[in-house]
Amino acid sequence: MSTATLCIGLCIVIWVVNGVWIRQAVRDHVVSEIYIHTAVGVFFTLLALELTLGNSNAWPHLGIAWLKLVGWILFLPSMVLVFGSMLELNRRGRPTSNDPTNATAFVDTGIFHFIRQPITLGISIWSVALLFVFQSLPSLIAPLVVISCCWVSANKESAFDIMKFGERYKIYMQSVPMWNIFRGASKR
Repeated sequence: MSTATLCIGLCIVIWVVNGVWIRQAVRDHVVSEIYIHTAVGVFFTLLALELTLGNSNAWPHLGIAWLKLVGWILFLPSMVLVFGSMLELNRRGRPTSNDPTNATAFVDTGIFHFIRQPITLGISIWSVALLFVFQSLPSLIAPLVVISCCWVSANKESAFDIMKFGERYKIYMQSVPMWNIFRGASKR
């Protein structure tokens, strides 16, 4: 199997899976989900491109070792943000389906004690980590799209959560920052 065929196959799978989630979000009128799944699709598309075509030297990579190291290091906090928040949502959010982000209970514990939108921040940091690891033109462009989509998703999710949880969420928003985990940690 050629590298290009593998890349195309991976990208089709990525967008079919994300397409299902995006279609569901459109049907349910949950705008934040449209943006976050677009961001996830772009993120995994970049990963597929770099691991297939990028490794075949289809485009140049800078290869600066210390930037690569920074990229690998950034994976740790991004994983903590994404998976830690999913675990907390699954544990305390009383999700109505297998999707832990479909919480029915207000959660302000764990990582949510310090930051309101850890999943979108974690995915944004992941995309920057990929930029540093791969150091190519595609890895420069994709994080701009991913971060933009995650930012919009986080803002739309906050509006959705206000409708869902009311005044309690508004008070939470005043004391817990959306993405500034350093400010959130210093206030606690």
